[in-house]
Order: sequence, then structure tokens, then C-alpha cells
Amino acid sequence: MNNYKYCTMNSTDIIKYSILGFDNKKYIELQTEGIKERLSKFKNGRLYLEIGGKLLWDPHAARVLPGFQPENKVKILKNIIHQAEIIFSIDANDILNDRQLISQPISYIRHALSLLARIEATFGVRPIVVINRCSSENEEALHKVVAKFDSRGYKIYRRHVIEDYPKNLSRILSDDGFGKDDYVKLTKDIVIVTGPAANSGKLSTCLGQLYLDAQHGLTSGYAKYETFPIWNLPLNHPVNIAYEAATADIGDYNMIDIFHKEHYKITSVNYNRDLDAFLLLRKIAEKTLAPHNFVRKYHSPTDMGINYAGFAITNDKIVQEASIAEIHRRISWFTELSERKAGKKEWIVRCEELLVKAKRFKG
Repeated sequence: MNNYKYCTMNSTDIIKYSILGFDNKKYIELQTEGIKERLSKFKNGRLYLEIGGKLLWDPHAARVLPGFQPENKVKILKNIIHQAEIIFSIDANDILNDRQLISQPISYIRHALSLLARIEATFGVRPIVVINRCSSENEEALHKVVAKFDSRGYKIYRRHVIEDYPKNLSRILSDDGFGKDDYVKLTKDIVIVTGPAANSGKLSTCLGQLYLDAQHGLTSGYAKYETFPIWNLPLNHPVNIAYEAATADIGDYNMIDIFHKEHYKITSVNYNRDLDAFLLLRKIAEKTLAPHNFVRKYHSPTDMGINYAGFAITNDKIVQEASIAEIHRRISWFTELSERKAGKKEWIVRCEELLVKAKRFKG
């Protein structure tokens, strides 16, 4: 990092480099057109667009891709917001365990409510709240939390724990599975599905709605607006390794997209949860979606994603150095969490291992 001038973390939590490595204008143009093109594939239904990473402000992307603007998703989605509704997906276990999401010791529910208010102010659309993994065991504990959303006028929908999810497809696609969930009735062409953090049930919410829409005669679709990992960079490229470090607390790891390689003979990078998601999406599509539905043309997890970030990198050396700096930052963050008993030491160990791997990369 000594070869480039940069400032330390400021109040926006972003390093500012004097030399950039990312063409932000090109990225906005490519990503916007990619979303519009995918939306055009679903005529007799709606597109559920899962947002990977932070929606309003993505400092991680700005840190590892110098030149990337942290508010990019807002700029891009505002181009289609007149056609859109927003679902805010929350995990019941994260509520009850008070999952820590930012460096300040703020409760999970307080953070979620603040984020909801900011989303509404930004887009002029009131989000619909979906609480995932509800059960008879946690119903009483969730009651006071739900009341907080109710008091602010949010529509609340519950989705339930499904035994053996995601393995038991026959149960998932039944009245005891997705059929047991509240059906979120929507009217717009595109549904932006976001949440407070990764692993909040966004995908399951999308898949459940696909199933229920099909029961109501709609041919809806799914796609993921993703930034990381960057599919057309090598598996061990530091920017992809930095993504693994950022998600060390939930155990994400990058993988070669074997489906993409088999079908297209092209090496592509994805990650464990999206490979699992693709398998489930493909099975659900075969069972419930019409043959002409565009989702059934997805041959790989990479196909279901919309990610043009790799095409806008202009200086790979800068990006690699920035990504290594981000891994150092994650080690510091997880150390802080561990010291105040809100994190685990294995997260630190994982990041230290990833740091070694990133520094060894030659590309």
C-alpha cells in the first residue's frame, strides 16, 4: 500500500485513493442495462430482484474497488423504481440473537428500523417487512419486535421454518412448506428484495413468492443483483478473497461455478450459498414454473446473477492492494467484536488465513 497515497478511515468508512482502479460510469451503464434486459424477460408476472450486499451504501465495494461509488445501487435502482416495490427481509434468529452488524454497539432491531426509514426516504417507497424462520417456539419472543414495526405502519408478513430446508423439496413445495407462508400481494413489475445483512432470508423469500405467484397464475422470475464475488476474476484474486473475509462470520466461501464451466466451457467464480441456491431454484422451476419461463433457461448460478463489476476494473494492481488492505481491516473489526464478546476468534483466524492466500496471488 505504500506505493499509493491514501487516507485512513474517515466518517464514511472509505479509503480514498489518489489513483483509481474502477470506471464507475461504465459500471452504472452496464449494470442498469443488465437489469432492464433481465426485467424484459418476465411479461406475465414480476421479477424478484435479490440485492446482494448493502443497498443504500456499500463501503466494502468502495474500499476494494477504488473508484466505485458506495451509493451505486441507489443510482441504478432509481432508474426503475417507478416500476418497483421493496421487500425488507429479516431473519427471526438474528432478531432474537441481536446480531451485531456495525462497529457501534447498536441493537439489530434498532439498526433494521433505521435502515427501513432510510430506504423509504431514499426511494419514496415504503418497504414491506417479511420475517423469516418464524415458528411456534419463537412466536412469543417475536411479538414485541413485530409490535415495533406495526407501530410504525409497516405491513408485516411471516414466513415459517420448513423442516429439512432446503433438501426436502416435496415438503418445501407443499402446504406445509412455502404454502404455509403469508403471501405478499404485490402490484408492480419488479420487487427489490433486500435486508439488513447477508443470510437474512432474501433468497428464500424470493423462492417462496415464485411458488405462491405460480399458484395464482403468474409467471414470475428471479435474479440476483450481485457485486461479489466477481465472477470473471480468478477464484483466488484478492478482491474475491476480501469478500470471503467480509463474510467470515457467516462462513461464506468462493467456489468455481461447475455448472457454468460444464455448460459454457468458461471458468466462473461464485460462492457456496449461490451454488446451493441455484440447485434449489432449478428444482423449483422444473416443478412449478412454465416451460417458457426465462428462469428455466438459467444454466448456472452465474446466469441467475447480474454482475458487471469485473468489466469496469481499470487498474488491477490497485484493486489487489485495496483488497488486501480490506482483509486487514476485517481482522481488526472481528478482533474488536471478539473483545466485547460479540464475535468469535475463529473469524479472526479465518481472515488471517485468507490474508496469506491473497498475498500469494500472482495475476
